[in-house]
Amino acid sequence: MLSSTLGELFSLGTLLPSITAATRRLHDTNRSGWWQLIVFIPVLGWIVLIVFLAQESKFQIEN
Repeated sequence: MLSSTLGELFSLGTLLPSITAATRRLHDTNRSGWWQLIVFIPVLGWIVLIVFLAQESKFQIEN
């Protein structure tokens, strides 16, 4: 029971940082963070989001 509770606390503790990291990554590809809601479309939504997150950034970093 303790292990289950710790697992749930860990999941809740990492949920917000995961959402914010994905939002920043989507902004790097010139997309809104709202695109994360596409995961609610079964199977296809996850595939589309993974493709969006894996694309190259649209911004140039100057040295």
